[in-house]
Amino acid sequence: MPICRSCGVQITQGATSCPVCNTAVVTNPSGHLIPALTYLLGFVTGVIFLYLEPYDKDELVRFHAKQSIAFSVAWLALNIIIGVFIAVLPHALGALLGFLEGLANLGLAIVWVFLMYQAYVGNKYRVPMLADWADSMGL
Repeated sequence: MPICRSCGVQITQGATSCPVCNTAVVTNPSGHLIPALTYLLGFVTGVIFLYLEPYDKDELVRFHAKQSIAFSVAWLALNIIIGVFIAVLPHALGALLGFLEGLANLGLAIVWVFLMYQAYVGNKYRVPMLADWADSMGL
């Protein structure tokens, strides 16, 4: 919870002014830079920020780090599976599947940027099945 810079009282999340001294609350958008950085290099930065002090105690950072790990592992697994099918299928079908893989990668890159933005603004946006998988990781 934010603390008033004038009187030191805890302010509820989303309040625009202090309830005691009526000082305007200034929000710092860079305060959510670390949750956004958990997506930067996929599971690498996810694991780093999941265990790096003092961020390992921040619930928002932990949520996005876990989701970043799950998202990047799912993206990598999808590319490996499609790559195996491209290698095995005849050339025409492999080329078509390669084109579809490119479209899927473009869509996933857009989702990746969207997740970074949601983390930057401080939202706990849950990717429907992926967030449940990330929660069950036990990390």
